[in-house]
Amino acid sequence: MNDARREFSNIAAREPVPLARGALLIAKEEYPDLDLETYIDRLAELAREAEPIVRAGADTVERVQLLSHFLFELKGFDGNRDEFSDPRNSFLNDVLNRRLGIPITLSIVYLEVGRRLGLNLYGVSFPNHFLVKAVDDRGELIIDPFSSGKILDLDEIRARLTQVYGQPVELQPAMLRAVGSRHILARVLRNLKLIYAGASDWPRALAALDRILLLDPRSLEELAERAALFERLECFKAALDDYQSFLSQAPEHPAAEAAREAVMRLVRQVALIN
Repeated sequence: MNDARREFSNIAAREPVPLARGALLIAKEEYPDLDLETYIDRLAELAREAEPIVRAGADTVERVQLLSHFLFELKGFDGNRDEFSDPRNSFLNDVLNRRLGIPITLSIVYLEVGRRLGLNLYGVSFPNHFLVKAVDDRGELIIDPFSSGKILDLDEIRARLTQVYGQPVELQPAMLRAVGSRHILARVLRNLKLIYAGASDWPRALAALDRILLLDPRSLEELAERAALFERLECFKAALDDYQSFLSQAPEHPAAEAAREAVMRLVRQVALIN
């Protein structure tokens, strides 16, 4: 286990998981010489620069608007629409260096800077597009950092749902619920897993799956996916262990029969090797 994975495992084992450090540890496996403290200081410096601007706001709405003005107009952060699937969009150090990202990493920057300024901000795991919410005693604001921090009204949120599903879908409260750092980091890793799998980069896809399961050991879908990937990579004993763990946790799962067949196949394969 490399140093980045060891530290990631350590922070995944406690609560709350530190968001910026976790995101930077995801990047550190790609950039082994990455200095985490440099980028944590960069976020703190952004907050110090933004403070006199944001503090001038009379209420949460104005402060959110001023924070968005600072990050997206004055500092030039933007959504990378032209190269959305570039893995660099998922690495927080690259996002801070290039000022380009995808919804979830721009949301991490927004959360980290805004929280340092006293804003009560939360991640929102909206379908297909990560958002941020600001909460105060008057209610909630839904913010889209990928669209320069635009505050979304309910009609705009419903329109986005229609766009995602290709037909009108009822907006459920769960779609706008706040999620914690553990969920956010797992979603970053799921994005990377899809990118790497799409490029047939199986070792990197496996590394993403490993870290998702550190964050969420009970994720049966990822456990089964990792088992299949281990088998693809001819890591037969690891694949067998994962399938057996899957079956012990979910013997009645719809995928259980396929997992049992895989176990029988892998038992024979492991016996041949030994």
